[in-house]
Amino acid sequence: MRILKIDQKQREITCIPESMDDLWHLEKIIDKGDIIYGSADRKIKPSKEGEKAERIKLFIELQAEEAHFQEYSENLRINGIILGGKPEEFIELKTHQSIEIKTGEKIKIQKKELMKWQIERLKKAEQTSVASKLLIVLLDDEQAELAFVNQYSINKKAIVKENKKGKRFEQEKSNYFDTILEKIKLLEPKKILLVGPGFVKENLKKFIDDKKIKGFPALLVETTNSVGETGFNEIISQGKLEKIEHKLQLSKESQTIQDFLAKISKGKAEYGKEKVKEAIQLGAAEKLILAETYLMQNRAEAEEMLALAEKYGCETEIISSRNTQEKQIQGFGGIVATLRYKLE
Repeated sequence: MRILKIDQKQREITCIPESMDDLWHLEKIIDKGDIIYGSADRKIKPSKEGEKAERIKLFIELQAEEAHFQEYSENLRINGIILGGKPEEFIELKTHQSIEIKTGEKIKIQKKELMKWQIERLKKAEQTSVASKLLIVLLDDEQAELAFVNQYSINKKAIVKENKKGKRFEQEKSNYFDTILEKIKLLEPKKILLVGPGFVKENLKKFIDDKKIKGFPALLVETTNSVGETGFNEIISQGKLEKIEHKLQLSKESQTIQDFLAKISKGKAEYGKEKVKEAIQLGAAEKLILAETYLMQNRAEAEEMLALAEKYGCETEIISSRNTQEKQIQGFGGIVATLRYKLE
């Protein structure tokens, strides 16, 4: 995310999304009634019979009714009512229109109300942008899974399986590492973390290093006890990502969840709106933690709690709905807090 301007007084945001994740973040901060300034293509009917329809670009001021992002479409679609635009002769005021925002396109948003958590979300997206592009290769001697880790999720890209050939396998050269290397090259990562049990990851590192590929990213190695989903969860929960990219939001969120779970057994955490609210007002709450699903479904209540936390100097964190561990916070009602001290 490239933030060009945030004007809290005018409640304006101007930015350029640089990745699919950035479009997803924008979807979450656009509310019904916000004014969106963007462009749209419209087909203009010919004035004379036999002429072809002309497609022109309109610059539109749109009052948002809904924003919808789907990764397969690779754009953020905003539906709403036209309030103004140019060229004026082609603008039909008060009619329905949609704007499709793609990566690399500037968008200006005039919000009804600009919340602190929305600004923080955009700034986190800016800090942990596509530039990090960390690729995890989780492998053993039978299978490798390749996945990009961004600030909110593990995005699996490829699976490579070793084609073992029975008794002759030891005598015949395997193309396992060659195939993995080709997949890595196609994905063009900025950083690579090789992980898994045993010594296969070290052997893969040596295999790639020996090729001395010009401009190839540095290879980092970590150990896990498992592969598959268990292996990925191990990478996240044990803080292995912190060694690679301290600002990765995914790892930070997982650490927050683990901290809450550890403290609840010691009586140094609360859950449920009323108990959390009381803890904040008493000054006992250290960090307010919200599941994003709860925030989206209960905006008024959630924003009231976020404002209260800000008033009493309590930290806040929103656990992304893309993080599979968000369900653990949802299991406690979607709103929890860690405490500075036990409450009687």
